[in-house]
Amino acid sequence: MWGNQSGKTVTVFSDFRCGYCRALSNTLRSMNVRVVERPISVLGSRDLANQVYCANNRETALHQAYAGEPLRNAATCDTSGLDTNERFARSHGLNGTPVIVRADGAMIEGYRPKEALASFIAGGRS
Repeated sequence: MWGNQSGKTVTVFSDFRCGYCRALSNTLRSMNVRVVERPISVLGSRDLANQVYCANNRETALHQAYAGEPLRNAATCDTSGLDTNERFARSHGLNGTPVIVRADGAMIEGYRPKEALASFIAGGRS
């Protein structure tokens, strides 16, 4: 989780090698939202997702991964949470990234500009 912990919550299924996911992450950073990031390996990024998941500071590691920077303080840990993300994504037909899910379960696939995201997060249609 990252962002404003008291803001509206969105869940994002993402891949650290996805350019649209990187753009979405940058857009969400500029918004007053709480993001629950759920990495899935659509583009072969599981090794990178493991490193982010096991980092001491996941938020910092997440933004380093999107920026293509080397991750510092890499560690190992139980990454079964990432397995759960991938099983959930497959069982719900999420084959691409990013997928943005609002707290009420409404979902949009693909990147959207800031204004469209703000409207969607506020409860509007995609």
